[in-house]
Amino acid sequence: IQDELIRQLEGLGPGDRVLMALFYLSERDILQALLRAAQAEAEVKIILDPSKDAFGREKNGIPNQPVAYELMKKSHGKIKIRWYHTHGEQFHTKLTLVEKQNGTAVAVLGSANLTRKNIENFNLELDVKILGTSSSEVIQEIKQYHDRVWHNKGGHYTVDYDFYEDRSLSKTFFYRLYESTGISTF
Repeated sequence: IQDELIRQLEGLGPGDRVLMALFYLSERDILQALLRAAQAEAEVKIILDPSKDAFGREKNGIPNQPVAYELMKKSHGKIKIRWYHTHGEQFHTKLTLVEKQNGTAVAVLGSANLTRKNIENFNLELDVKILGTSSSEVIQEIKQYHDRVWHNKGGHYTVDYDFYEDRSLSKTFFYRLYESTGISTF
């Protein structure tokens, strides 16, 4: 999963775009590939769970809040992030769509969070890769889903990045420690 996602994110540029909707995002190589795509002028839009609720318990925002801050800061705002506005539940989606200017599209979706534990073979995960064109029915449905949630069409789903922005150095330290050592639930 990790290798395929990085392969799809590499070499993107103007006119290409990445749409993501994710429960957890913290794997360092994926983050670097997203930053390279944004630097190369690909459009990158990510919807994240704010990591504030888990099975009826309140969480501290790790990993997604410090990850989002890092992506925003290092991309100079080129990466666009919105938060799913949870109220005790979790935004459990795991979806990546890469659309290229030439009309090809690849969607990767399934059970895997984009964390070290989930895509570096610690957990057994299953994702599917869908190849198509930007105009194919399944790719259109994926884009419509992302667009509906991103723009709050037909309901209130997401809030702006600033709503859950967290620049905490301590959370960044702990997220990086947890991600590198695997001593976390993500």
